[in-house]
Amino acid sequence: MKSIYIVLTLCCLTSFLTSNAQSASGKMVESFNPSTVRNVYEIVKHVPLGEAKQIALAKLIEKEDVFFAKCLKDDQVISNRNKNILSAMRKENLQNVLSKKEIDQYYRGISDSEAEAMAIEVREKTKIQLGTSYQEGKFIFASFYKIFLESKVAELKYSDKPKQLDSALIKIKEDELKVLLDKSGLSVDDNFVAKRVWTFKPNTPLR
Repeated sequence: MKSIYIVLTLCCLTSFLTSNAQSASGKMVESFNPSTVRNVYEIVKHVPLGEAKQIALAKLIEKEDVFFAKCLKDDQVISNRNKNILSAMRKENLQNVLSKKEIDQYYRGISDSEAEAMAIEVREKTKIQLGTSYQEGKFIFASFYKIFLESKVAELKYSDKPKQLDSALIKIKEDELKVLLDKSGLSVDDNFVAKRVWTFKPNTPLR
């Protein structure tokens, strides 16, 4: 019965993966258990990887799965300590297989939706405060989307390097708020209170 379930699950996963825009290696799908395949897919749907990298990643993630199952067998729950161990394992496994550029792309992929939602929230708050125009709203969204997205990437990359993280977060915010001011004339502080330094008009040339 168990073997039938695994075969059916693999068939469903294979159909799902091959129909998606990001392709998963058929060899990888056939060579590993469904849990490992699913974990690899959650990565390759954000960053395309060749078959060799997918298989190398699957071999490492397979060890994560074994550790995860052991934790559940021993404790019935995943403790914060084991959660941190699993997180560290995943980070190390990504670094062992993916390039820095690929890791950044993956981190951006998993952070995209949250960053977009947060940027929309800032845009709407600013609209209430200043009655911003459609174009000003576009500038605000673009700048804060980048701030939130790149900040989340930095938090994932430098989670074990607090000084480097603080420096990266400050630079991301300072650089993008300067861009926002230069392009739209809007200034937004750390509490998301906005003010209009100069008035943007549709025919205003970008500075």
